[in-house]
Amino acid sequence: MKTIKKIIDITALVCAGIVVLNYTVYLAHLIVFPEQPLAFVITFAALALTVLPIVFRKKLKSLLKKAFPVLKGIWTVGLVFYAVTFLAMVVFIFSGASADAAPEELPDETVIIVYGAKVGGTEESPTPGRFLQFRLDRTAEIMNAAPKTVCIVCGGKGKDEPAAEAMVMKDYLVKKGIAPERIFVDDASANTIENIENAVKIIDEEGFGDYKIACLSTEYHIPRIKYLCDRANLEVDYYFHAPSPNFFGLWSGLVREYMSYGKLLLTGHL
Repeated sequence: MKTIKKIIDITALVCAGIVVLNYTVYLAHLIVFPEQPLAFVITFAALALTVLPIVFRKKLKSLLKKAFPVLKGIWTVGLVFYAVTFLAMVVFIFSGASADAAPEELPDETVIIVYGAKVGGTEESPTPGRFLQFRLDRTAEIMNAAPKTVCIVCGGKGKDEPAAEAMVMKDYLVKKGIAPERIFVDDASANTIENIENAVKIIDEEGFGDYKIACLSTEYHIPRIKYLCDRANLEVDYYFHAPSPNFFGLWSGLVREYMSYGKLLLTGHL
């Protein structure tokens, strides 16, 4: 019995370590690249619910008495669930990764849906964040190699952003040499689901119904896009992966992606 208890305690500590590591990395990301207050609330809550029961274990055991083992069991199950599902998500994301199509082989009639991300700077001079910059550089590379393709840039203005993501995206691509008439703008969407819905509207309005469809985003975002496109009955022919700026960016992105899947589950979209 003592051996089993020891194994459970070690497992809980290992899983707690994964939670603390993940949300410490994500907190560092939030300090450098601030997001909406909810992101900070979730991060601090995850760290507090993980660390405080360990630090104040003896006091909690004395205070809670008979309820302590039950609450400890719930805490342990929660930690194990997070660690297992997070690692499963990482495996799911990267096990399904495939090579991108060669841009020069894209049919002339192809529309590329480019998904937005955080923008920074000021209202007078907004700039794409690092994740968005990598997505746009990849978009420009593809569109220059396939000069008859068009794209739809997606992303509205968040409360903590100086401008709509899509407008910043268009300006950046134009500076990269992409003709403005090849760029169509969805500056109203607030999330990936709305990105897809609004892109479909533009495809219909602009007569792109017979075009091949491509989606472009950061590597870890692609599996969620595939799922949501399938759910929306949008047939996508190509997916293009933009790299993360660095390993730190990839790691924090995976933590954020996990929360995005959680949001899909809570809102009934998963």
